[in-house]
Amino acid sequence: MAQSVDTGTHKLIAEADGSIGRIVFNNPERHNAITTDMFAALAAVVDAYEQDPAIRVVVISGAGDRAFASGADIANLDSARGPSRTPSSADPRSSRGPAALGRLTKPLVAAVNGYCLGGGLLVALHADLLVATDQAQFGIPAARLGVGYPIEGVEQLVGRVGDANAALILMTGNRFGAEDARRMGLAHAVVPADQLDDEIDRLCARLVANAPLTLRAVKLSIAAAAGRGDRQSALDAIADCWASEDFAEGRAAFAEHRDPRFQGR
Repeated sequence: MAQSVDTGTHKLIAEADGSIGRIVFNNPERHNAITTDMFAALAAVVDAYEQDPAIRVVVISGAGDRAFASGADIANLDSARGPSRTPSSADPRSSRGPAALGRLTKPLVAAVNGYCLGGGLLVALHADLLVATDQAQFGIPAARLGVGYPIEGVEQLVGRVGDANAALILMTGNRFGAEDARRMGLAHAVVPADQLDDEIDRLCARLVANAPLTLRAVKLSIAAAAGRGDRQSALDAIADCWASEDFAEGRAAFAEHRDPRFQGR
């Protein structure tokens, strides 16, 4: 049975569902636009899931069937206006959510239904695996609003889709469909809307069954290889796998022709 986690705002829902930590942007009347309060709550929830050994996978999604997240709430951008100010300098809370996602060492899965734009895409770019519905739309309208997109988001975007596609997305401000997103590397899979939940459940079941320490090492190694993480941290995580009880369990399960029961130690 899922256990609700207090986020301090009804616009961000968090539930611990067995080994899965779920996060839902819940601002559907504004296409799940993300307020500074939601960004701050997101950071707290992600950090809590990181520290909880029972949580092995984190899934982030949007309430309703029209949007994952349509971007940062435009009302919050008014306070950031000015040549020497960015949203993060105007209110540091707005950068905490993406920063926490960047620190997360557990697999992060994004379930994208509908709009995934601007700040919503910034969040989704932190996902290790992204499954989109065939009705999903991706884009960064910064050039159409006259705002500067966070450099951290540009770095994530370039790492995911390459320089040329990043320029196309950022400079045109256009929206791209799910198949275009998959071709670029934004989405890993595209499914009909009525199959999204089942696909996410299957993916999470596979991840939960795998060795947590190995998944952590993989995530840190990918970050290091992409220039976003510390190489020594990745090497230490790899060494932890070889010295773990889970490695012994994996060998035993293989020899005994059974499924392993990994404990994350």
